[in-house]
Amino acid sequence: MPSIDRIPPRPATDVSWRYYDLAKLRLQIHEPPAPGEVCLWLVPSEFRFASASNIGNWLSLAERKRARLHPNSALGRRFAVARATLRLVLSHMFHCEPHLVGVEDEPDDRIVVTHPHADGPVHVDVAYSGIWIVVAVASARIGLGLTLETSGAHDTAARQAMWDEAARIGRTRAQRAEAGEKAHRADWHGLTLPMPGGICGVLVADKPVARVQAFGWERPLEAQGHAVAS
Repeated sequence: MPSIDRIPPRPATDVSWRYYDLAKLRLQIHEPPAPGEVCLWLVPSEFRFASASNIGNWLSLAERKRARLHPNSALGRRFAVARATLRLVLSHMFHCEPHLVGVEDEPDDRIVVTHPHADGPVHVDVAYSGIWIVVAVASARIGLGLTLETSGAHDTAARQAMWDEAARIGRTRAQRAEAGEKAHRADWHGLTLPMPGGICGVLVADKPVARVQAFGWERPLEAQGHAVAS
C-alpha cells in the first residue's frame, strides 16, 4: 500500500461504524477490541462520568499530580478527564477497577497499557483539540492525528493538505512504539474521523480497520447507509 503521505486516508464511510450514546460507555464494551476493530470515544472536557471523585479514586498519584500542577488549569482538567475516561473504558475490557489498570506514560506522549489478564497487546492513543478528547483502543498499533481548519482552508488543495498533515501526525504517533526498519516497513492504513467543527481527524493503524465502535459521535448523514445506529 502506498504511503499515506501520498494518498488520502479512507473515508469513515468505507468501514462499518456502530454508534453509541456516550452515556452507554459503561454498558457496551466488555472485551478488548478484536483484530480489525477499533473502539473510539469522543469526550468533552466536562465529561460528567469523570467527576472530581472519580478522578481522585481512579488516577494514580503521578497522574493526579500532573493534572494539578499543569500551568493551565483547563488543560490540567482536560488531561485528568482523558485519563479517567481511558481507565474507565479499559477497566470494563479487563474486568477490573479503573485504578488497577496499568497505564504508563512513555516519551513522546506514548501511553503503554498493561494488565496481567489481557490476552495479547492492547494499544491506545489519546489526542486533544480544544475542548475535545479522542480516545482510541485497538489490538493494532494506532495513532491519532488532529488538525484544525484555518480560515483559508476552504479550497480543495488546502483541505487535502490538512488531511495529509493529520495522517502524518497519526502515523508518527503510531510509530512511537517502534523504531528503525520495522517501523518503516509497516503497512500503514489511515481512516478519517467525523470530528465536530473544523477539526480534521485521522486514525492510523498498522492493520486494516474493518469495524469501529464509536461513543460520543453524532452519526454523519453520509454514513447512514454504512453504519448501524444504536
